[in-house]
Amino acid sequence: MGLFDRFKRKKDPEPAPQGPALSPTADTAAVILLGRDVGWEAVTGAVEDRFGPQALVSVDRSAPNAPAMTVRLEGTEFFCSYLAMPHPPQVYDLSSLQEGLFSPQEREELLAHRAFLVLAQKGGGVSLAEKRRVCLLFTHLAGALVGLDGAVGVFVADAELLISRRLYLQHAAILEKNRDDPEYFPAPLWISIRSGQKGELPMVGTWGLKHFGFLELWFLDAKSPWPELHEKLYLMSIFQITGRELYRNMDTIAFTPGAPSVFKELKGALFIVGGGV
Repeated sequence: MGLFDRFKRKKDPEPAPQGPALSPTADTAAVILLGRDVGWEAVTGAVEDRFGPQALVSVDRSAPNAPAMTVRLEGTEFFCSYLAMPHPPQVYDLSSLQEGLFSPQEREELLAHRAFLVLAQKGGGVSLAEKRRVCLLFTHLAGALVGLDGAVGVFVADAELLISRRLYLQHAAILEKNRDDPEYFPAPLWISIRSGQKGELPMVGTWGLKHFGFLELWFLDAKSPWPELHEKLYLMSIFQITGRELYRNMDTIAFTPGAPSVFKELKGALFIVGGGV
């Protein structure tokens, strides 16, 4: 059994639906954290250097403390504003995030940021295909801005996900190499993996799939090592986001031959139970 076969659910006798059960979130946004005040000219320069001056549609300096720009990539417009201050904890307390894509030292650098960029795309993710397209373009643009000297990482609010500069650039580079591959999606930059408890049982699962129109995926009482569970959850997320699979309540899935797990829907999530995972 191949790697990809292990993540295919047992098919129903009737044709399965080809899209998510819920609607994707039309808006897409993230915050790029800066370790120092890099200056607005460096931000606009990074866009022009990476995508050409034609990508910079407009620049608004009417608010001196919050300059902004509109960037157009492949016909899609993104809004970016700059604030030379720490991200307000009353909006989201970044120090509450203990899990994410960072080392302990990188987490301290992220929390010690001194400025930030708000990057947003409004209304483009009206379908799974369009949401996927917006996120791919968004990642290319964010990668250029995270490459700024002084950037320390990214906070993706929809997934409550904190990512270090090092790991964001690593995944953005992988995306560049797979740009024409319709089966690739940089799930670690859009989906966080969380751990928790359900009664006495440990859980590990996704946070952020709902913004693509899917139920979150959670392993209940899984015994497999943490890296293996991460790999499974990322791959299953990619399979759904790229339209190859759709996991539903009471479907079964076999990660090892002869030991099926079952999906059980509960409170907006699909719990994956049994199968010796």
